[in-house]
Amino acid sequence: MKHKGQILLITVMLLATVMTIVLSASFKSVTETQVTKLEEENQKALAAAESAIEAALKENTTATIGTGSLTSISGFNGSATIESLAKTTFTTHNIDKDGSYTFYLGTYDMATKTIGASLAQAITVCFESAATNPAIEVTLVKTGGIKKYIVDPSSRITNAYDGQPVSSNCPGGYSYSVDIPAADIGLDGKFFVVRVLLSPTKLAFYRTTTLPVQGRTISSNITSSTSIGVSKKVVLFQSYPQIPGEFFTTSF
Repeated sequence: MKHKGQILLITVMLLATVMTIVLSASFKSVTETQVTKLEEENQKALAAAESAIEAALKENTTATIGTGSLTSISGFNGSATIESLAKTTFTTHNIDKDGSYTFYLGTYDMATKTIGASLAQAITVCFESAATNPAIEVTLVKTGGIKKYIVDPSSRITNAYDGQPVSSNCPGGYSYSVDIPAADIGLDGKFFVVRVLLSPTKLAFYRTTTLPVQGRTISSNITSSTSIGVSKKVVLFQSYPQIPGEFFTTSF
């Protein structure tokens, strides 16, 4: 009886070990399958969101999954919407040394490629500090010609403005600014080309009334209709045409 009891105990232990191994392998397999499906769903949702943005840009209107050029996409819900964000402050991406940014002073018409009338109101141009401080060259292009403002807070460029103490109009994180007077901009101002010198920086533009929209912001929100329910949001900013700063380059 004693030996039979030991054999039974050993058998139970072996069965428990085998069951543990089988259940562990099964759990791992299920988990890996779920992770794979989730990753696959993520990639599909991202592709659907990007397709919606592409359709919205092409058609210049809201693009909805399952309609129009997106009819072939199934298993997802959502749309991409074009937003025109008009504010009193506009901030650029980080601009490399010797790079430039074109800022429109009037409403840009994408159909006719024309620029509307400007507003005779001062605009503050803000930029950042760094270990090597950047300098900026602002070229104001008007119907009647151009005017330049060269701002160097570290006094390395001859005849440049030193730059004003940062204006309270600038967003946080900006260290230097210059005001472009309303009388200079007038009603025939077309755009600024702001060239960044000596060190990279972001730029910010401010005036007391709403600035002209500088491009299109497309927001795409897509959700899968499966039980996993993956959601993706992609936001893209497409600026209006950028004019090469080399057209207005000054040698220092």
